[in-house]
Amino acid sequence: MKTKFPIHTTLSADAIKVLDRYEKELGAKNVVLEKALLNLDATRFKAKLDTQNIDRIIKRISTGIPGLDDFLEGGFPKGFAVIVTGPPGTGKTTFSMQFLMEGVKNGERCIFFSFEERAQQLVQHFTRFGWDVGKFIDDGYLEIFGISMLTSEEMIEIIDSHKPDRVVFDSLNVFTAPGDFRTSTSWRGLHRLLKKNMVTSLLITEKTHGIEKKQFDDFDFLGDGVIFLDFIQTNDIDTTPMPVMAIQKMRATRVDHTPQPFRFTNSGIAKYRALNLPPTVLQAKMEKRRAERTGSSSSGEI
Repeated sequence: MKTKFPIHTTLSADAIKVLDRYEKELGAKNVVLEKALLNLDATRFKAKLDTQNIDRIIKRISTGIPGLDDFLEGGFPKGFAVIVTGPPGTGKTTFSMQFLMEGVKNGERCIFFSFEERAQQLVQHFTRFGWDVGKFIDDGYLEIFGISMLTSEEMIEIIDSHKPDRVVFDSLNVFTAPGDFRTSTSWRGLHRLLKKNMVTSLLITEKTHGIEKKQFDDFDFLGDGVIFLDFIQTNDIDTTPMPVMAIQKMRATRVDHTPQPFRFTNSGIAKYRALNLPPTVLQAKMEKRRAERTGSSSSGEI
């Protein structure tokens, strides 16, 4: 005969009665408890979503780029991971620095992770636009990690310790290959922390093609938004390429995807206003540029 061992528990008398009832159906109490614990263990992985208490108003933070907020219903949605991409030399790092400067001016903590430039070089880049980076660093509002050899686990520790509001990663192509990005467990842990803490982040990536080519990578698909920076010719007389930026994607936001011209100034990036070109002009130029490339490619194949 199998000996029953007593179970020490703080269950109420009513709970004991339930156990007694199920014991007759399933056997010993330890079997009943084991099944109950297995069920509890399974439910801990399920997210409890309280839809009644979700804030329906999307909080937005200013990008720091004059005129860009107007195209984003007031700015980036807080907690979004936004891809800033384009060919080399189109202003991606400047864009991201300006985004951080807007944060520190508002009393927000910011971190810049660079995988390609030294911290001293980055500071020089900041100061050439008149931004007092040293003061922000001394006051604890800005942290710069240059030519970062940090692992994702170390970056998680830094973010968890500093509790930033804004973070920039420059550039992800050095940190991980696009094909491995979405399936990387190390990145997913970092991404989960950013989302949990509602950190708004800019993820700089590199493109080998221009804005006229519709080609995307795994970085673009994962990001909540995609800002593409490029140079295009907008005038048949003046062949000097003009810098433009296009909002190719922004979740929870109504956007105009038309490339908008901007300019580099002594204080950073500024949007054209009075000189803003009609969307049809830019689209026509892009179509012409795309057709020329397609034509040259076709003639080469023949």
